[in-house]
Amino acid sequence: MTRLTAIALALIAVIYLVCCSIGLTWGLPSRDVDTYLFGEQTPWSGETIYALAHADKKFDASRGADVDPDPIDKSTGQPVHLTQTKSDIAKIYLRYRLFTHQPDEMITMMALAGMKPGQLQFDPKLYQYGGLFIYPVGALIKLCGLLGLIEVRGDVVYYLDHPDEFGKFYIVARAYAAAWGLLGICVVFAIARRISSDAAGVVSAALFAIMPVVICMAHEGKPHLPGAVLMLCAVYFAMRAITSTRWSWWFMCVCCGAAVGMVLSSAPILILIPLVCVTQYIGCAAGKKDSPKQETITRSHAVLRTITGIVVAMTVYLITNPYILINTITNRAVLRSNFGNSLAMYDISRIGEGFVRVIELTVEGATWVLCLGGVIALIAGLCRKRWIALPLLISAGIFFLQFVLIGAGKPAEYGRFGIFTNSALAIGTGCVVASFWHSRARGLVITMTLLAIVSVGIKGAIYLNHFYADTTTEHSRAKLAQALTINAKTYFSQGKPSVIALPAEPAPYNCPPLNFSQIDMVLYPPGTPFMIHEANAPDAWIQVVDTIQGEPIESAKLNALPHEALTTWTTTPFGGAGVKNMASPISWADKPFILYSRPRDSN
Repeated sequence: MTRLTAIALALIAVIYLVCCSIGLTWGLPSRDVDTYLFGEQTPWSGETIYALAHADKKFDASRGADVDPDPIDKSTGQPVHLTQTKSDIAKIYLRYRLFTHQPDEMITMMALAGMKPGQLQFDPKLYQYGGLFIYPVGALIKLCGLLGLIEVRGDVVYYLDHPDEFGKFYIVARAYAAAWGLLGICVVFAIARRISSDAAGVVSAALFAIMPVVICMAHEGKPHLPGAVLMLCAVYFAMRAITSTRWSWWFMCVCCGAAVGMVLSSAPILILIPLVCVTQYIGCAAGKKDSPKQETITRSHAVLRTITGIVVAMTVYLITNPYILINTITNRAVLRSNFGNSLAMYDISRIGEGFVRVIELTVEGATWVLCLGGVIALIAGLCRKRWIALPLLISAGIFFLQFVLIGAGKPAEYGRFGIFTNSALAIGTGCVVASFWHSRARGLVITMTLLAIVSVGIKGAIYLNHFYADTTTEHSRAKLAQALTINAKTYFSQGKPSVIALPAEPAPYNCPPLNFSQIDMVLYPPGTPFMIHEANAPDAWIQVVDTIQGEPIESAKLNALPHEALTTWTTTPFGGAGVKNMASPISWADKPFILYSRPRDSN
């Protein structure tokens, strides 16, 4: 590596860190929303919320940490009133005091809250997020507490009274996830360099650092970015193992196990273990050795090594997730609870629809520039028989297929599952660009390279802008709450409680903060149509908007409404192509909302 290359990588790392720091505190719980939650009333105390919400019953030895202890029965197909009792209202207020604007971040905190370190009970009861994510986040929170940076105590009531302090826990989780991106920059450079050149490595690393899906996942306390980085590490060592020593092989196996130990959806990366063995065997059988250090391997040796490699990977996984093995023997109920809840969200069906949806999400997460560059790189690699890139091509293809199988009907946030495939597209684009670096038209190539980086950077900047906006008082949820408060006479009937319909239980991510004790919140399960002139029709309907499709995520309930009889209001301009291009649909930061309200009349 030359000094210029090292400087370029350092600059990319600095730019990445700056991007991570912008908007890192987005969507955190805060007492600032009490104005909307309680109006002119005295805000409920943490003790009151804790007691009325029965928060002490949230944890059960046989229930997964992400499983609702008191789920609403939506099978009746009838509207469900959510604010009939003080207990119902307290459960909503609890979410606004402890949850963020991201729907999944809280499950890590619930996993940590259910542990009892004093009794040596460290079962997270959450297994789709691996121990390599949950335990380090817990340890870092404890460390910050010891350093006096965070108030760490086992008193939930304290955090209900001081939600801003609890919000610091989420910052730790986000910082931990973002830190893995630095390693990602290095390993993306190393992979592209091994396939092509230093120039390819620098361009690939730059594209990775500013890619929209990377920017997004570096701002969320979730394990998908760390998992993708560990998978890239496995790919790098797999490439080395094909042409180098056995140490690279063992490092690859460890990285495969660690990736699954970070997030369970990384499991397909285990395909690298048999792939490398088969590639080594075919190379030896054909009498090809790309390096004097390359081992000679027979068929039986290849089979034995494959089995051993899988055992090593699974051992690493179980070391980082010991309660998988322990609960298989002692508490299978909690495994069924957690895995059952996770599997219920994924349905392998409608493959064609899934393919189209995944293409949309891949373009959103990586941009058209990287998609086009990645496809060109795939074709060029196959034509030139660049077998050194085989581990990257095969593993990225497997993850793309997995994404397609579960992609049908998924909202834009599922774009996070494409982060590994998108990283492969960035590497491919870097290699394609670098292949023309020493051509006669070098000036043109450099210009095209800079344009590609700028194009990806602009889309990444749009995501950053939304994260930053969500740290201010002008984010979409606050704007909608202000509108509903100031213009209540426009949206709601007078002389009776206001009725607002939602497709899900109100939480900070899907509903603006409102005075829930004064509003009749109604959940309309799927398949529950209502007519605008029915006596029990709600005054308004609030819904999150999926800005890729340009329509609400769940619009089935609105199909029965005469839309021309409704007035609509959105927190951002809605419906134009320009709006879609300026949106950040994979992220929940500054998420667009749409409000359907029926016009007021004399009746």
